[in-house]
Amino acid sequence: MDEQLAQMGDTIKAIGDAFRSSGLKAISVILIFYIGVLIIRSVLRMVKAGIVNSTVDNSLVTFIVNIIRFCLYLALILVCLSYLGVALSGVLSAVMALLLAIGLSLQNMIASVAYGFMIATTHPFRVDDYVEAGGTAGTVKEINLLHTVLITPDGRKVYVPNSAIFANPILNNNGIGRRRMDITVSVDYASDNEKVREILLDVARKHPLVLDVPEPQDRWNAQGESAITHTLRVWALNSDYWTVNWDLNEQVTVAIQNAGIEIPFPQLTLSYRPGENPAQVRSFKNNPVHNTENENEEDDR
Repeated sequence: MDEQLAQMGDTIKAIGDAFRSSGLKAISVILIFYIGVLIIRSVLRMVKAGIVNSTVDNSLVTFIVNIIRFCLYLALILVCLSYLGVALSGVLSAVMALLLAIGLSLQNMIASVAYGFMIATTHPFRVDDYVEAGGTAGTVKEINLLHTVLITPDGRKVYVPNSAIFANPILNNNGIGRRRMDITVSVDYASDNEKVREILLDVARKHPLVLDVPEPQDRWNAQGESAITHTLRVWALNSDYWTVNWDLNEQVTVAIQNAGIEIPFPQLTLSYRPGENPAQVRSFKNNPVHNTENENEEDDR
């Protein structure tokens, strides 16, 4: 470590000597750096345009451009130092020592870079996919070296570290281009369930955005305390998912009601023993504290 610090000190001293020896050379280096920056920006624009127009996945565009940007700027800095007469071997040693120190202190950041590379190459999701990753659900906007940018359904922009994405399961809702939705409907036990099934399937088949394959299905899903629950399963394209979901929930409810089929809601039935006064029972139900006090008084007697 002492040798590395000594090399770094020698490098800094050499840079200072170069500036002191020739102010004109320093101005030339500034000009070289400025022109180099302009060239790098032009190259990056051309590279980005070429990648977009090629067969490369759009998810890789930002990732590849960032890597090329880093390499070009590093090369420009080395050229400027070389022009100043600085020994590049010392510079490279100093850079390696600096990178080692940074790597030890920024392990999570380096892990995010590695995971970003894995995301870009393995494609668990792509730009414009709707995913649930890293504890956040949203549409993928960008895939960068350190983080992935998601846009939530309510319009918020979330930066999720790539390390957090790979540390948890990734749910990609656009995996196969279509999604299934389950519409649940509860009907009274006295209802004609075959008729209910016909109504639900008829509503689903008439919707223009519901896919014919796989075909819509209706099954009894549960038998509750006061109702039988039907589950209508239909498939739609990813882009039509929410439109179909909202439409079917509305149309199914209207169709069931128009058919005269009762949609139950929680009810409580009270029964009275012979000789009891219903008014007293209701009073007890509505004021249990008062009746508990009365019971306590009777126990004291």
